[in-house]
Amino acid sequence: YLVSSLDASLKRLGLDYVDIFYHHRPDPDTPLEETMYALRDIVASGKALYVGISTYSPELTRQAAAILAEELGAALTWVWLPDLRGRTREVRPDALTLATEASATVGADIVLLTTKTLDLQAAVAQIAPYLGHDSIVLSFQNGLRNASAIDEALAGAFPSRASRPLVLSGMVPFNVVRSGETHWTQTTSGHLVAKDHPRVDPFVKAAHGAGLRVDVEPDMRAVLYAKLLLNLNNAINALTGLPLAVELRDRDCRVVLAACQDEALALARRLGITPSRLTPLPASAMPRLLRTPTPVFANVARASLKVAPTARSSMADDLDAGRATEIDELQGIVVQLGADHGSSTPVCARIVELVREAEAVGPDRHRWTGAQLRRAVGL
Repeated sequence: YLVSSLDASLKRLGLDYVDIFYHHRPDPDTPLEETMYALRDIVASGKALYVGISTYSPELTRQAAAILAEELGAALTWVWLPDLRGRTREVRPDALTLATEASATVGADIVLLTTKTLDLQAAVAQIAPYLGHDSIVLSFQNGLRNASAIDEALAGAFPSRASRPLVLSGMVPFNVVRSGETHWTQTTSGHLVAKDHPRVDPFVKAAHGAGLRVDVEPDMRAVLYAKLLLNLNNAINALTGLPLAVELRDRDCRVVLAACQDEALALARRLGITPSRLTPLPASAMPRLLRTPTPVFANVARASLKVAPTARSSMADDLDAGRATEIDELQGIVVQLGADHGSSTPVCARIVELVREAEAVGPDRHRWTGAQLRRAVGL
């Protein structure tokens, strides 16, 4: 398949060879040796000067290099692209302090809360006894209400609001996939955002020093609402069970997402919220783009959203594992707030129903095609 794929590409491009030929992800059904033999033959035939791999785990990368260098005697230059920015970082175990006990937060200046919203109350109850009044809790969780929910959950340990730790909102715009036993890959683009506050400066500077960009924004309500609009795709991706890149190429899936976003945008207008711009296009323009033909969507989206082949929503992982999902904080919160403020949300409500049905069935749930899902929500 690799050789025939390259032959077809060379024919389309009108070239005799390419500089680098990438194998973008390992095939679990094909022996690694067979794939490496194909890459070796591609270089030997002169059809590529170099071969490269991406989204391979560190262990598979070492095995692949060993096959070529030791068993085949091949001297090839390898390029490994583990994330969208073409970089990788290895952290030695002895450079980390790892703990599973909440008491490890004693003395911490900043605690980053990254649990699912379903686990928020339990997580706060565990760490509260070890926090001080000068601690900072920074919520990097999906949803609109986490900072206030954390603050309320701290009331038991800190009855006086003035004595409670400072709770700030944060936002993670990208998707992360575990691609190996000890390897995680950022599979969609974006930068972290934290509430603009003088006491968050040390965290922002430390993150920047480690090569992690963190932007600060004064109006996190607008940022979190913009992220909610993007997260409305999580349920659609989970119901289809498709990789994110494949799902977004399905116009029927995008039409369903556009309808969910239309309902959320109408609600935002009632709430007096103007969602932040997390992409080159304003949030109000996204539903229209989603409904365009796939070639148009792909060309426009390519400039604003990078998606790795392995990307998928964590809600899909939750359904595969038989776990409860965060649907209440996504389409569910749109339905709830819509009912409170007189804003109609029929498509979001139907998506909530379908996710609940999938949760009840478990890993053997139905995987919807885009066309089936579109019909199921009445579009």
